[in-house]
Amino acid sequence: MKTDEVVIRVGGAAGDGVQSAGLIIAKVFSRSGLHVNTYNYYQSIIRGGQSWYQIRASDRPVRSQGDGLDILLALNRDALERHTNPMINEGGASPLGKSGVAIFDSSLSDYKKEDVQYVSMPLGDIAAKHGKNALMKNTVAIGATMAAISMNFDTLADVIREQFGNKGEVAEENVRAAKEGYDYYLANFKKLGITLKTSNRKFYLISGGESSGLGAVNGGLKMYVGYPMTPASSIIHYLASHEKQFGVFVKIPEDEISAINMAVGANYAGVRAMTGSSGGGFSLMVEALGMAGMMEVPLVVYEAQRAGPSTGLPTKNEQGDLNLVLGASQGDFQRIVLAPRNVEDAFYLAREALNLAEKYQTPVILMSDLYIAEHYETVEKFDLNFKIERGKIAQAGTTNYKRYEYTGDGVSLRALPGTAGLMHNEDSDEHNEYGDVVSDAITDPSLRAKSMEKRMRKLDAYIKSMPPTPTYRYNDAEYAIVQWGGTQGVVEEAVDALRDKGIKAGAVEINRPYPLNPDIGKLLSGKKKIIVVEGNYSGQMNKLLRSEFLVKTDLITKYDGESFYPGALAEEIEAVIKR
Repeated sequence: MKTDEVVIRVGGAAGDGVQSAGLIIAKVFSRSGLHVNTYNYYQSIIRGGQSWYQIRASDRPVRSQGDGLDILLALNRDALERHTNPMINEGGASPLGKSGVAIFDSSLSDYKKEDVQYVSMPLGDIAAKHGKNALMKNTVAIGATMAAISMNFDTLADVIREQFGNKGEVAEENVRAAKEGYDYYLANFKKLGITLKTSNRKFYLISGGESSGLGAVNGGLKMYVGYPMTPASSIIHYLASHEKQFGVFVKIPEDEISAINMAVGANYAGVRAMTGSSGGGFSLMVEALGMAGMMEVPLVVYEAQRAGPSTGLPTKNEQGDLNLVLGASQGDFQRIVLAPRNVEDAFYLAREALNLAEKYQTPVILMSDLYIAEHYETVEKFDLNFKIERGKIAQAGTTNYKRYEYTGDGVSLRALPGTAGLMHNEDSDEHNEYGDVVSDAITDPSLRAKSMEKRMRKLDAYIKSMPPTPTYRYNDAEYAIVQWGGTQGVVEEAVDALRDKGIKAGAVEINRPYPLNPDIGKLLSGKKKIIVVEGNYSGQMNKLLRSEFLVKTDLITKYDGESFYPGALAEEIEAVIKR
């Protein structure tokens, strides 16, 4: 057990209040000046099954859900047995160790006892003394959990009051229930040997979906159109609940096809608009994505991956959509793909995406995944200073206006509807500089070639202006561990573990999957081994790297629907290095 961090897991069935309990604990830690990282394991059912929520906290940065387990808060017998059984390893998650404690209601009996410390408490009886809601026993258990690691009760009380919207007596009933659970633990059980260095530091506790939404608002977003689909729904929920505050119009249409077409229309009219979905919904959007590419209308699509194909695993994680995103819609046209590595990255890349879409008049896909979209992290205060760049916009009085002028950089002056003197055709068919269709009576091969070459030149300037590819502990690295998107934190912790063993590993962190930065080739040059880590079966990024930079690589994948864990990943990397 590490004494400067704690890993807590709340386990129970869907409908037991697992996530709510986990978020309360996470908020207590963040408001105590601690770094927090959470992980949500749940099923695609409303009630029943088995779900759990993991919270890791420390005064030092924690970049993943971590290994091991210190406290289990079991809300039913299944959770108690499942998470104390050393034979069960769900997606790489470690069960409770000998030095940890399992807190559960004393009404649970006939469970299989393992070699762990059991804390049986009358959670239900205590809750009944303070209110009629059966879920109040969760509040009692949270109080006991906070007592086990000497957390300040007043902070917990403030979080509970906020959780219940400061609803007078209901909130106070829960505070009293939590206090009795807190006191009961102290009177009857020993504290854990964990010392968390709390402070007055201020952190934001925010999910990736919320961070993406907030970043988009900071980037000038005025309209979001989307049809709900896990895990992309988190951005809709956040924006819809703050639309008046942010001045953003949120529309939920009848399907994803309508959503992307509305977003294209809004952007054509000069409104900064986004749409989004998961892989299945994005698949329905691809025809309209191609239309935006042909018409050169700015468009940002938020694509949050989950395990597929088809309906797949609706509530599980995967990085299996890269090929889909790179090849979405027929024909050749340019697109930019951004993939946040963490919750903070999601904020900054979301707002940048809106600028890039207008600057290059092309679709930009903000590619997240379930892990990034739905888990919470603590982040420092965001830098809200951001310059909105609308790109090339024609002004009234422009003479001989050519909407699709064959420019050197591939980007033409865009006309906003209603601007005097700029009437033009904007068509999804191939067209000349004025927008006139060139494929009706006769197709002019020379014009087709010019228009195509013009559109494909768009990203030349972007590639030259791309920031350096991020790296971690890479200056003296002999082994390159390449990751993209949401595997950043777990890869960095695996690198740390390898370094502790004297293995000079370092990470190359790709958050711009397309176009790939040419500097990646230089970063990979001369390494003893290049090991690509990604959450899919076929190694989609691995194949892209090999084709772009002609490098020899090894591949580590995970495709069971769950995220990597740092300890297990470090072992896999070490095995690849030594073979």
